[in-house]
Amino acid sequence: MKGFKILATTAAIIGSLTLAAPGFAGDKDSDGKWKHNSDWRHDHGGKRLDKFLELTDAQKETLASQRESDKAARHAQHAKLLEAHNALNNAAENGANDAELSALAQTLGQLHAEQALAGAKAHKAFTAVLTPEQKQKLADLKAKREERKKARDARQHQSSSSTGS
Repeated sequence: MKGFKILATTAAIIGSLTLAAPGFAGDKDSDGKWKHNSDWRHDHGGKRLDKFLELTDAQKETLASQRESDKAARHAQHAKLLEAHNALNNAAENGANDAELSALAQTLGQLHAEQALAGAKAHKAFTAVLTPEQKQKLADLKAKREERKKARDARQHQSSSSTGS
């Protein structure tokens, strides 16, 4: 009897997991590859922000066209950064001298600065589309996020100091 209960319980658990697993996997993307549903990089956060700010259809279209027009430049910038990172890592592994490493590091730093500037310009273009009320909502959201970050940092600092680390 005890063996039967264990067998029945095991079968129920395995059956439940088998049925639930596809739900956790997500959907297939346009390339036929599985993607997880909550991936923030694929517009999940943007959709929530659209709803939160109550963007009009015209604003959504403007922002989408801005993103699309900047897409090629963002991808090119990302490729340059990846190449610069790889060049610096390869040079360090191959025993390059300090002058070569410094030059590669300066190039990498310049590319990071260009990326930050492009991000600032994109944010400026984003906020230019918003109404004053939407800008205020966005500022309030940012303030709440900063409060949560400070609280989290304080908790981490408190826990690390209490453990003696």
